[in-house]
Amino acid sequence: MAISLLSLIFLPLSQTGCNGGEQEENEQPLVAVAIVMGNHGNAFGLNLSSPNLIATVSDAASNGFVSVTCCDGQPHIVSADKYVIPPQYRQADPAKLKADAQQKAANILAGLVHIKAKNPELDTLAALAQAVRSFAAAPDGSQKIIYVLDSGLSTTGQLDFRKNLLDAEPGAIADLLAERDAVPDFTGITVKWQQLGDASAPQKPLSYAQAQKLGAIWTAIVEKGGGRMEISNVPSSQTANDASQYPPVSIVDLPLEDPISFETPEPFPTPTTTPEPAVTLEQAETFDPTETTVFREQLVRFIGGSAEYVDPVKAEAVLRPAADYMTRHPEFKGLLIGTTATGRKGFCLKLSQERAKAVYDTLVSMGVQSGQLITLGLGFDDPWHIADTDSKGYLTEHLASQNRKVVLMAADSPEALAILDG
Repeated sequence: MAISLLSLIFLPLSQTGCNGGEQEENEQPLVAVAIVMGNHGNAFGLNLSSPNLIATVSDAASNGFVSVTCCDGQPHIVSADKYVIPPQYRQADPAKLKADAQQKAANILAGLVHIKAKNPELDTLAALAQAVRSFAAAPDGSQKIIYVLDSGLSTTGQLDFRKNLLDAEPGAIADLLAERDAVPDFTGITVKWQQLGDASAPQKPLSYAQAQKLGAIWTAIVEKGGGRMEISNVPSSQTANDASQYPPVSIVDLPLEDPISFETPEPFPTPTTTPEPAVTLEQAETFDPTETTVFREQLVRFIGGSAEYVDPVKAEAVLRPAADYMTRHPEFKGLLIGTTATGRKGFCLKLSQERAKAVYDTLVSMGVQSGQLITLGLGFDDPWHIADTDSKGYLTEHLASQNRKVVLMAADSPEALAILDG
């Protein structure tokens, strides 16, 4: 029976003897490629015609390793194979070897369209971790590349963009993931990302600024793990995946953006029912229990959409004077009120309560008795709220930031009693 040259040239390393695929002198460099593909709902079809992608997979199929990870709610490695040119064919015509490698790469890429999401949601961070894990089977000394074909708009796992992460600082997100040991080890790995931010209906498309922020977040994570990120501007397929044909992927509510305007905005009305709290506590040496104290976002700052501090050390320094006073005066009873910018009412109520509880936990950790404090979340329905959206409903960020705060006052003050009775 005739055997084609192609079938002989490209064999898994397990069939080539005991050398294990180790690189020999004057041999073509080993290339290990892990493909992370997000063929799921709320996304466009995969663009597999990128010259860079084809060339990278061709190099790996010629002499190296190729793995494929399906990116969905429970990412899994679909395949992981080593490839080597048997010794008897290493002196073949280089043009023939190159052509065979390109054909092999074409076959690998053509097979990707048949790999589709099986589980709901999208856990891109876990898919990247699986890709890194697949390199354990790659030949020693390989140049390691992860090629991602996915929107990156993850909806579950440690990195859930439904939790307003596009409002957070990329470095703070990477630091928090690192604290949780959730950043894959990208040491010596280049991550090449294609179709980042390319979301389709029913997901609302990202603006250019939002796509840039998404890229900055993923870049911070890759670099935190010791890797290097390359984001490609290769366009996605123009055909959107039919979301009804895939497991469901949740919608990510995108941050409101200020539209460009050349008009002078009208001043926002000043609340007349209740005055703005009198004192904003910075790193002062005293705390006045007779005043209403405001811990603004600039001082006690939380990661967007969460009750995690951006800088816990700074938060403790700001809260220290209040903690010291209350530990010296155990008879003092305080009311902690969390507030937010305008948004979804249920989410904002819950978030404001969680942030008030976070400040409570910090004060208790510094010696305040738990019975000294009451926590309350008012969302954006608080007596100090200032209008922070324009006529089209877009947030005005410098005003919205003033509404993100935790307020501390004596629980028996007239203001506190009015709020609790209301």
